[in-house]
Amino acid sequence: MIIIREETDYTEAIEAYKNEPTVILEPWGRSIDHLRLTIIGKKGTPYADGKFVFEIKFPDNYPFAPPYAYAVTLMWHPNIDSSIPPGKLNICLDLINPDLVGKVDASTGASGWTPSKTLTNIIEALKGMMHVEPPFFNPGDPLRKSSKLKRNLGLKNMQKIDFNHFLSSIFIF
Repeated sequence: MIIIREETDYTEAIEAYKNEPTVILEPWGRSIDHLRLTIIGKKGTPYADGKFVFEIKFPDNYPFAPPYAYAVTLMWHPNIDSSIPPGKLNICLDLINPDLVGKVDASTGASGWTPSKTLTNIIEALKGMMHVEPPFFNPGDPLRKSSKLKRNLGLKNMQKIDFNHFLSSIFIF
């Protein structure tokens, strides 16, 4: 198997994060086509100081298909389903969804994988998910009964809501 692109992406990512204390990238075993990404939670977030491990595997047809990414660490995150077993995707992220290769969502601008994207793009997306800052939810989510009110209040006022208030609004005690 020729892994020139994988080597390029791995080298680029190692260089990009060499001075980043919250990102650790290393081979899972002996090959760089199977990686362990550890993201350390940033202070001021629900994931502060936690260590979150992700498995990343490059497919045989990389870069024409996205790498497989799996959240190994059990956690609560709205975009991660920890009940899904290894071997299947458990991260909701357009960038790594094989069904969205080459597609763009016209309403949001979110795009799926293209061969011009790299391992660094995936790491940045996963890091962004783990370093999320308030608000911790989508105020315009149509599944939230109070989303119309939230849209009317605007995002500026939504930042005043703390995490405990958010949790109490979605869970029935």
